[in-house]
Amino acid sequence: MTYKEFLEYLENNFDGYEVFMEKAAAYQQSKNQKRPAKSRWNENKVQKATNEMWKKSMQPLYDNLKREIKSSISYKWTEYIEQHEVLEGLRDAMADLSFDEAS
Repeated sequence: MTYKEFLEYLENNFDGYEVFMEKAAAYQQSKNQKRPAKSRWNENKVQKATNEMWKKSMQPLYDNLKREIKSSISYKWTEYIEQHEVLEGLRDAMADLSFDEAS
């Protein structure tokens, strides 16, 4: 499974995706409001930054799974993810997720 396929899988099968995106968007909006008026980003740039946060946050998980699964076949990935309750663990992590200025 490629990283792009992995992200698509999560976006379609992981209910915490919306939670992450809401928290990340709120963080980016807050960060944007603190910029001087002339330097504020438009909505597209804020959305792009939010999407980048999602991609960067999921990269370590993908890398760990890739080491464990050792296959590019998608169904092997989904089997592993289901058997090892990866989405459940990720859901728990999302519940505690918060972004702050230090990150």
